[in-house]
Amino acid sequence: MKRIIILLILAVIGFQVLSTLYHAGVFDDINTHSKLTDINIYTNVAGTEDLEIDVAKGILFISSTDRWKLAKQQTTDDGIFVLPLNSTSAPVKLTTTYQGDFHPHGISYFSKDGHDYLFVVNHNRDGDFVELFEFKNDQLIHLRSFSDQIMCCANDVVAVDVDKFYVTNDHGTKKGWMRYAEDYLRVADASVLYFDGQNYKTVYDNLNYANGINVSADSKTLYVTEATGRRISVLDIEPTSGELQLRFIKDLQSGVDNITIDTDGNLWIGAHPKLLDFTAHAKNNGAYSPSQVLKLTAKGNNDFTVDEIYLNGGEEISGSSTALYHNGKVYIGVVFENKLLKGSYQEAL
Repeated sequence: MKRIIILLILAVIGFQVLSTLYHAGVFDDINTHSKLTDINIYTNVAGTEDLEIDVAKGILFISSTDRWKLAKQQTTDDGIFVLPLNSTSAPVKLTTTYQGDFHPHGISYFSKDGHDYLFVVNHNRDGDFVELFEFKNDQLIHLRSFSDQIMCCANDVVAVDVDKFYVTNDHGTKKGWMRYAEDYLRVADASVLYFDGQNYKTVYDNLNYANGINVSADSKTLYVTEATGRRISVLDIEPTSGELQLRFIKDLQSGVDNITIDTDGNLWIGAHPKLLDFTAHAKNNGAYSPSQVLKLTAKGNNDFTVDEIYLNGGEEISGSSTALYHNGKVYIGVVFENKLLKGSYQEAL
């Protein structure tokens, strides 16, 4: 009997190890290819983790944090950079009235009543915050900081009003063994929070590393990716309460990160097809992490057509976190490197 119990325990452990390796993409092949042409890579901005666009002004907003330097407690030039879309010049850093540590992560652009706003997830020594800025006269004017104990591990944010937003908690705990259990044993404890202007509440939970989040142009649908869950959830938004109702889930078989939405309603997602390589890349700037861009087109019947636009072993860019399409150009940001890729893309006829 004792031998049987030991064998059962070993079998369970073996299954868990294989499951972790499978969901980390260890067994997946990387066949480098690209549907992009005329590629140019800007190298003056570190950790271009998230991208947003002001179509009317023709400006790309870039969230920049030098995570490798931060890990070594070195001085960084973190902030929000902008790239005029009709210019060949390099991105430039915006000035801001914000006082204190500013290390941007996910960002969300929002426009209302002739005013332009930028919501920014900010990690500093005091915790995780969502900062609200007004973008005016080429400057970010700080309006408010949002924080709460429930927002322990903020990753990405999407605004639905000047004082209302959804934010992903990519973990359920800030540190300790449970955080490692979430990462390596795929314990589902991440969540989506909603701030209704006064209160925070959990509106979607039991997720495996909730990551990117975005909302449809008509504000009726919310999209959420799970990096270790390797999938995207599509949810209906109840307009009054902000509560969510799951419509369907699509398995994307990759460590999906941020989501952007083009003017035709297609979703563009930066992804990490080999998550253990990404973990190694996070610790060592000499280690490559494959980069992937997926384009999702709704095809009815609660499903997407998935088109792999870009796949690279990491030699060109490593650790792609976001992809944004606009007017024949695709911009790809990364988590760690000093790189922002820009390439031309044309739909196949």
